[in-house]
Amino acid sequence: MEIHKPKAVHNWREFFKEYSIIVLGVITALLGEQAVEKLHDRARAAEARASIREEIARNLGYMNVREASEACMARRLDEVDGLIAASAAGKLPQDALWIGQPINFIMLDGKYKAATQSGAVSLFGDGEQAAYSSLYALFVTYWEQSQGEMHTWSDLRALEKHPPPSPVLDWQLRSAVQQARDARYGVELSRQVALHDAAGMGVGPARYKNLAMPPACIPLHTPREAALKLVSYGIYNPPVP
Repeated sequence: MEIHKPKAVHNWREFFKEYSIIVLGVITALLGEQAVEKLHDRARAAEARASIREEIARNLGYMNVREASEACMARRLDEVDGLIAASAAGKLPQDALWIGQPINFIMLDGKYKAATQSGAVSLFGDGEQAAYSSLYALFVTYWEQSQGEMHTWSDLRALEKHPPPSPVLDWQLRSAVQQARDARYGVELSRQVALHDAAGMGVGPARYKNLAMPPACIPLHTPREAALKLVSYGIYNPPVP
């Protein structure tokens, strides 16, 4: 195998010429590598963005499914007020009672967490990162409020067992109704703010088709066995196109 020895440099002009060629080659290689890396980062960011926005849309859609039963929950709490008054007077109806409960969905955050842990979220601009962080904080608030609401409705379902009247029971039930109303306000406020902020990012709620009757919409004097046949806590996936 023939090996060519490098040519000797005879003057400074030739030296700078050779040096420039080498430097230009190195710079070109570095720029090419950076360009490839930027394209890769853009692809990662776009994939993460699409995934996060899809997750946000699903959460907003869940919020709207629950919101569709708000009128039933308001009416049921008014009915519960009447039952509490009747119980305090020793006149609680002895026929079947079905209190029900709110529709409650877990707020998804797996895709956002995965994108954060992988470093993909760091590829977004500061404003976009802040917007996603704020929105997912709202989802946490929504979930916490809805969990508190579920506990208060659980207390109200004690009426289904027709308990004997007592001052302590009366106070507990009246407190639970007020807490349920406060939680409903917090849940609805979180939903409205989340919808507003997401709309500012160009994300709208996914639409779901819920064919089941919400628990709070079942008539008050429905026997438990009959009510359970009407209840479904799930919704039908995928979202409606």
